[in-house]
Amino acid sequence: MADYQDIRGLRVKYLSADPSTATAGEVWYNSTSGTLKASLMVGAWSSGGAASNNTSSALSGTQTAAIAGFGYDYGGPGQSTTISEEYNGASWTTGGVGNTTRYATNQSGPQTATMALGGLDGPPPYALSDSAEDYNGTGWTTVANLPAARGYSLAITGPSAAILATGGAENISGDPIDTTFEFSSGAWTTSTVYPTSLNGIGAVGTQTAAFFYGGFSEGTGATVTAATNDYNGTAYSAETSLPTASRNWGGRSGTQTACIAACGSPGPGSPNPFSNTTLTWDGSAWATSAATTANPYNDATNANMSGTNTASLIAKTGSPRLNTEEYNLAVGTQTLTTS
Repeated sequence: MADYQDIRGLRVKYLSADPSTATAGEVWYNSTSGTLKASLMVGAWSSGGAASNNTSSALSGTQTAAIAGFGYDYGGPGQSTTISEEYNGASWTTGGVGNTTRYATNQSGPQTATMALGGLDGPPPYALSDSAEDYNGTGWTTVANLPAARGYSLAITGPSAAILATGGAENISGDPIDTTFEFSSGAWTTSTVYPTSLNGIGAVGTQTAAFFYGGFSEGTGATVTAATNDYNGTAYSAETSLPTASRNWGGRSGTQTACIAACGSPGPGSPNPFSNTTLTWDGSAWATSAATTANPYNDATNANMSGTNTASLIAKTGSPRLNTEEYNLAVGTQTLTTS
């Protein structure tokens, strides 16, 4: 059987203390503690800057250049809003004002090329929205409406000029739909239907290389799903299912082959209706990473996230949404044991 030297071409170092710097995959024996150790990539959450507005905003961009837009204003008159805020990696500042008052929208794209799509128009009585607006880093501009109104967290991914959207609700009761839309050259076209009618699906990637996971079927007999699917620009194909309780309305960031999924709801009947679990996806398998630090109950229902699988920002929605958290993947030390 091959040993570490055969595999890595290196001997295991015999050290009296852990090295101050190490690269991922390095292994050594600590003679002081009598333990075998390795340096691995480890994910961790930490507190980010506090938002100025208590709204259930959608989120897009990166960890150091994000935009949170629209949403339900818990700190104001209790209705949907056109408020937006920008995040610079440390603090939030006021962004441009949107054109259509709505909540339960979703966003995708960098801070300077984001699209906000669908949702519920307000104030009450609410109606499903077909609105689409682009953010250029300064203000929001109305673009071509969706071919049909969609609410309740339509799944959306890609930059504003090449958006892929699927799922969502087809009526105010929240009944899900499976229609897929693509946006390019300023216009929408209809593509292959999603394998299941769902809303609250997690979505990452681009219009021609996307990854979708989880989701929720509302109405009578509502269920959540652990199913995942790739999209290649033409068709969907099934991928490895989520390993734990399935997710609806969870946060997501990254690409088709390198993403993280955090928070969300495991579905009806769960003893803890909201989750602070973080899962990572490498294109073929799921793994568990560090949980978010805050108590997720009533503040992570619609956890929105932006960034990459190594540097993400999460803004938990519901009440309250003043706190944000940052996820970073870095080299860390782990003791190796046998079992």
